[in-house]
Amino acid sequence: MTSSNAIRLAVRKAIYAGAAVTAAASLTPVAYAQSEGADAVEEIVVTGSRIAKKDFTSNAPVATVDSEQIQLTNTINTESLLNTLPQAVPGLDRTSNNPGNGTATVDLRGLGSNRTLVLINGRRVVPTTSGGSVDINSIPNALIENIEVLTGGASAVYGSDAVAGVVNFILKDDFEGVAVTGGYEITQEGDAGIYSADITLGANLADDRGNVTFNLSYTDREDLFQGDRDFSFFAQFDDTDANGNPILIDGGSSGIPGTSIFAGGLGTFSPDSFGIVFNQDGSVRPFETGAAPNDFYNYAPVNYIQLPQTRYQASALGHFDISEKATVFGSAMFTSSKVPQQLAPTPIFQTTTFTLDGSPFIDAAGQQVLSDALGDGVDTDGDGIDDTATAFVRRRMEEIGPRVSDDTFTSFQVQGGLRGDITESWSYEGYLQFGNVNIAATQLGNINRDRFDQALRLFGEDGSTSDPTGTIAASSTACNDPNANGGTVGCSPLNIFGEGNISGAAGSFVQTAVASTADFDQLIVAANIAGDLGDALALPGGNIGLAFGVEQIENDFSFRPSQDLAASTIAGFNGSPAVAGGFDSTGYYVEAYLPILSGADFADLLDLELAYRSTDFSTAGTVDAYKIAGSWAPTDKVRFRAGFNTANRAPSIGELFLPQSEGFPSAQDPCSGNGANQTPEVAAICQATGVPAGVVFSPAINLPASQVRQVSGGNPDLIEESAETFTAGVVFTEVIEGLSFSIDYFDIEIEDFVSSFGGGAANVLNTCYDPANDNGGVGSPFCNVIDRRADGTIRAVNITTQNVAVQTLNGFDLLGSYDTELFGGDLRINYVGTFTEENDFVAFAGDDPIECAGKFGNLCGEPIPEYKHRMAFNWTKDDVTAQFVWRYVGETDDDDDANLYAVETLDAESYLDAAVSYSLTENYSFTFGIDNVFDTDPPIIGDNQEQANTFPATYDVFGRTFFLRATAQF
Repeated sequence: MTSSNAIRLAVRKAIYAGAAVTAAASLTPVAYAQSEGADAVEEIVVTGSRIAKKDFTSNAPVATVDSEQIQLTNTINTESLLNTLPQAVPGLDRTSNNPGNGTATVDLRGLGSNRTLVLINGRRVVPTTSGGSVDINSIPNALIENIEVLTGGASAVYGSDAVAGVVNFILKDDFEGVAVTGGYEITQEGDAGIYSADITLGANLADDRGNVTFNLSYTDREDLFQGDRDFSFFAQFDDTDANGNPILIDGGSSGIPGTSIFAGGLGTFSPDSFGIVFNQDGSVRPFETGAAPNDFYNYAPVNYIQLPQTRYQASALGHFDISEKATVFGSAMFTSSKVPQQLAPTPIFQTTTFTLDGSPFIDAAGQQVLSDALGDGVDTDGDGIDDTATAFVRRRMEEIGPRVSDDTFTSFQVQGGLRGDITESWSYEGYLQFGNVNIAATQLGNINRDRFDQALRLFGEDGSTSDPTGTIAASSTACNDPNANGGTVGCSPLNIFGEGNISGAAGSFVQTAVASTADFDQLIVAANIAGDLGDALALPGGNIGLAFGVEQIENDFSFRPSQDLAASTIAGFNGSPAVAGGFDSTGYYVEAYLPILSGADFADLLDLELAYRSTDFSTAGTVDAYKIAGSWAPTDKVRFRAGFNTANRAPSIGELFLPQSEGFPSAQDPCSGNGANQTPEVAAICQATGVPAGVVFSPAINLPASQVRQVSGGNPDLIEESAETFTAGVVFTEVIEGLSFSIDYFDIEIEDFVSSFGGGAANVLNTCYDPANDNGGVGSPFCNVIDRRADGTIRAVNITTQNVAVQTLNGFDLLGSYDTELFGGDLRINYVGTFTEENDFVAFAGDDPIECAGKFGNLCGEPIPEYKHRMAFNWTKDDVTAQFVWRYVGETDDDDDANLYAVETLDAESYLDAAVSYSLTENYSFTFGIDNVFDTDPPIIGDNQEQANTFPATYDVFGRTFFLRATAQF
């Protein structure tokens, strides 16, 4: 067995050393790897270091999840288990319909999934999106041996993106035999079923010189709609009662869907700003906004609350000792995952001109109301009704059907390499890895905005008439308009004036199907050497360990949308322009472990870890990161540890290369003759920002037509985000028999945080040149994005993404385990908890911070409770293992203190999950479990919800759920 194979074996033996029953391990702090027979443990590696050590002690908080947790929780998609960690703020998961993109992500500390580095066996996983996030649906669940979660920066060891931490999936690569597993779960309502099946085959080769492991897996996840649950059937809105207290009302409570709505300009007929509603016969009435019944459209029922998924996976891992000092290894993983999304029919909100006089769709009284309020002033036949009207139209296109995005993710990652021993104390590893993710998407239910406008002008202007359900005569001005999407092809009148009135022909004409494809390619070449300096240079605590290496990474991404999607001429899903770009990086690192003392008085262990990495990015330039960490154990039961890391994240392909677009919004240049505040203070700022003294407040630099060129989109000049992370804590090992725990303080600050900026060109100009605004003035971010010519005129206001924000985060992590005997069996209690003291985001220098610790809502997003924990109780006797898990999500408050209409507080929630596993024989085992045993409902909120009137990734939206899992192994 090579030393690298011994390392992996030692990990599995040592991480839970000291536990009475290692199979009962749950979410556990990595501490001392000491046990009886510890001398037999050669060396081990734990996430956060590349140096193999005996009796490993982690100098940073690392929590682990072992394979039995996957079994006892029936984990089909690993994000569902990782999201229960208090260190994680739930990212995208099976409930992420809107927002969502069909992927599943892990988001440590809530800093963004693109700031959590995902590894498999210590090596990167190919990203899925242009933002750099990894879809962990692509990781073969059945092959996971354990998952190690390191929180805090780790860029000195692993490179870019490890700002919030690292999630390392360690796979089984020495399986022998055949294992077949099948699982099924279903809610007590008889819905939201999930089927899973996999088969794993493994064999040792040539007298155990190697191993080959294969796995095939299948997942079928059924859909669940918001309409299938009472709490989410109606979309909720914030309001107040007669006493001014905040309440929730049901949107769309009248049950009238898809009714056309016009807003504004309707005077006494409809004093409410929502305007009027059309009845099916073309008559009009005021829009009802009352609590119940009302005329809001209830969009909720047809939205998914569980996205369906069909997933196929095939994986192969292998290694073979070609000599005593060389082992070839490789892997290949393939995933095909189809995840549709479904939203309510398209809401088309736009200002449009439509035929009024002579329209067969609007009754005479309605025509008169609209003509008086919204008519265009041209009355050709003198009957008192204008020919056309222009209004802001709001219409749910229910006759078209729901919006459906059908996404298929196809990913593969192949790897091959060589590792082995150079000498007894030095080893090497080199590998080549290539990965690709392809996303093929189609969208149904979108409306072409131009054809929508065209189809509303098919009567009256040229005197032509036609059957309202048929195709308009070829002589129609609107149909023959060469600028109106192809002239007469498919042209058909559109009757939006009342529920259910859009004909099939009109629906076919205005709707458009769009499609897109995307590819992310990643190529990695890496080489690592690790060992120790030997006895000659040893410290009193042992040999000095070293690791160093080089890593070359090439990333390329392209997104290719169809024309309507790229041009954003659709209503329905958001438009998306084409994106193409890439970057490469070359990084060099060195890491050292210095065991200063060991086994001395008041220093059972005193050590130091150092690491440094320099990476040259083709986009951001050269970036450096380093780590200093150490620990002091005065006895074998108490150890103090601390670490300081710098970390970085290179800007993503999307942030760099999203196409820039220009617009010309209304604005005034405060330095021109149109400036409203022509004071010496403003003049001084103008001159300091490039306006010649002779033209300050002069008409010579007035903006043409009172419009300014505004540039938005990606920014190829972005630099890397830089972070500083500090951790300090204490680990207690067996202070009471069976009890070990740790408490660690963490502090993370990210500078040059990439963020959108400015709030529009007009706001940028007003803020920059306002002497009373603390955020403006010379050198401010607002002034820095104003580009002037030499003559003082404005060339552009650049509101592209900028390195302007700052994120700060600090708190405490608590991890503990307790082992004892109970009722003739072995009991282990595992606890993982997080106290978040501060979670602040500053959008730009000088801005007021957005404080998100203990908050949720439109600013902070997903709830970030000040306290959250997961506590597991595992009891094992003979062939039976039982587990109870208590998940606790602390209280949070609305982040908008000024919103008097909103529900202000979400109470703390507790969930209890239970499972029991029984080994019928050595070959057969069964697991039965119940999630959310007490059927706890999610908290319900209104306008500041995420989806389904709540935050479904944080709070259980399925209710009591049962699962059964069976395994046969030979």
